[in-house]
Amino acid sequence: MSTWKKRTELPVFKKLKQFQFDPIQLVEAYEEFSNTKTWDGLGNEYASLCETYTRLPKMFFKEQELKDVDRVCDIEWQEASYQQLSLVEWDDSFTLDKRVEKSGTRWDTTVAKRNPKADERWFRKRVKDTPKYFNHVLDTIGKDIVHRTRFAKLAPKSEIKEHIDYNTEYGIRLHIPIITNEKATFGGIGQNGREETHFPADGSVWFINPGVRHWARNDGDDERIHLIISVDSQEILNA
Repeated sequence: MSTWKKRTELPVFKKLKQFQFDPIQLVEAYEEFSNTKTWDGLGNEYASLCETYTRLPKMFFKEQELKDVDRVCDIEWQEASYQQLSLVEWDDSFTLDKRVEKSGTRWDTTVAKRNPKADERWFRKRVKDTPKYFNHVLDTIGKDIVHRTRFAKLAPKSEIKEHIDYNTEYGIRLHIPIITNEKATFGGIGQNGREETHFPADGSVWFINPGVRHWARNDGDDERIHLIISVDSQEILNA
């Protein structure tokens, strides 16, 4: 079992070289799934998350974090710029005791126990029509550690402004670009200052640090589609 590292101890982003998937099969599986679905702001399964976050005690958020939540949960902004499509749904059978790595964060002992619907780690039951290749992807990364998984579509000439999601002692996130363009970038502010790069759609898997201020930009003329996978383990960063 690894020791959970703080946000300041991890890079802004990192290519995980132990993973490599077929970019053609990624696109084909994405098209198979998305052609029968309706996109919305946070995915139908996550509608309660925004509602819950906005009702949490203000003591859990810094002023800037409250602004971040308000921005992400703004319906007009979602419809115009950023939409998601979920591959998972609420898992009634999950409990924190089932986690492979237990971080013991304050969140685990407070909010998560009182109101699990505010905790994205409960969203880990795959939808029935998950394409076979994406089951392969998630199983390869670790079927016992992946949870909230969704496609994220960033419209052309759009951006996700600087924000912080959560500390890396709570969990980490992985990005797999499905469809992109050279003018679509991801950036963040780490120990080396501001860093920004393009994630190519070549089957690679990227760790992104959700605990530092980060942003995404799509200055291109085409949509940027990423598969975003939340993981409640840092072990894969040590491979």
